[in-house]
Amino acid sequence: MNESLKKSIENLYSVFSKYEIRSFIEGCPCCVSDRDKEKIHSKELRELEEEDLSRYAFKAITTWGNVDDFKHFLPRILELCIDQNLGIQPFGIFGKLKYGKWEVWDDTEKEAVTTFLLEWWKYFLENRTFFDDDLFFGIYNVTGEMEKLLDCWKVEIVQNSFMIYVDFIRYYYQDFVNENKQNKNFDESDHEKFLKWIKENSKSLEEGFYYFEKSDERFAREISDALYILEHS
Repeated sequence: MNESLKKSIENLYSVFSKYEIRSFIEGCPCCVSDRDKEKIHSKELRELEEEDLSRYAFKAITTWGNVDDFKHFLPRILELCIDQNLGIQPFGIFGKLKYGKWEVWDDTEKEAVTTFLLEWWKYFLENRTFFDDDLFFGIYNVTGEMEKLLDCWKVEIVQNSFMIYVDFIRYYYQDFVNENKQNKNFDESDHEKFLKWIKENSKSLEEGFYYFEKSDERFAREISDALYILEHS
């Protein structure tokens, strides 16, 4: 984990530290067992692991506790999400933020969450080789920060970001072209910005093909597939 991501996590803990855990957090008796309730009180916040927190993260606000309770656990929930150590997909947590009306939270809270989400996206670009539509579009739908997401995504053929770009074109581009017609949450101008960014970076595909043609034939074929998709869409 890089230093900027660590710093954003520490800032989350600091900003949300004012929300102390209640001794009793009410939950739907049909959904939340006494054992579930014991787990979230069993350790200090930073020491809670998937088995302690995943059930709460899934049920938070809707059937277990209120928004302030969610804010108490949020730093640890987000921290565990980074490497998928929570047992719940990112879109589930993004949904909790929306359900908890995070857009009307204090500015310092919103800023802390936004900063973390963008740092998480940067970390993903540096350490993964595939496109995660739940993560990218989830962060966009929560923050609306299309330009910042794309600014983070520097497509360079010797970096993971290029592999992620190729993966996006191969598996997600054609659906995205028509995304704005299907998803009312997607701002039309941001849809156009993303399309423009995709086309601007398409020049890297031909360069990447020749770069990997002999050293990685499999990946070169994938790049060729991406080129074909862009040229025939």
